[in-house]
Amino acid sequence: MRAKCRLMLALVRQLEVVQEQIAAYDEEINRLFQQHSDSRIFASLPGAAGRLAPRLLAEWGDDRERYEKATVVQALAGTSPVLFQSGKYRFTRQRRSCVKPFRRAMHLFAFQSIRQVSWAEEYYDTKRSQGKTHHEALRALANIWVRIIFAMWKNRTCYDEATFLTARARHLSRVA
Repeated sequence: MRAKCRLMLALVRQLEVVQEQIAAYDEEINRLFQQHSDSRIFASLPGAAGRLAPRLLAEWGDDRERYEKATVVQALAGTSPVLFQSGKYRFTRQRRSCVKPFRRAMHLFAFQSIRQVSWAEEYYDTKRSQGKTHHEALRALANIWVRIIFAMWKNRTCYDEATFLTARARHLSRVA
């Protein structure tokens, strides 16, 4: 019994050291994020503050010549669907050839945005009512967010919901 107690105390001390290192790592990430010229763009995203904004910035990078169009980023982030077709059988599936950490970051951000942004919640609910799974609906929402973030990133502007809603209304009037 005493041996198990000593083992537990030794493990607790090791965990305390790991927690200190994680805290120092988090501080450094935050410091570097605050110094970056694009930090205000990603910090303006609803629900991304704290942990997701630095992660999104790291995945996007700061080389604006890297991506020609938003569709390139959508494929890289794994948010755009892939059409699978064989004879009369045709369906879309998740893109497997992508940067997995980027896809995960966009997936997490889309989930956070549902709680923060009314249009995102409506879009998610619409996809769910169409029979999409939770993850399919989030991927579809993330696909829209990639286009929005791409425009913000290219133009060096912060997120403004009014700008998005205006552009969305224009698009819907052209489609209708």
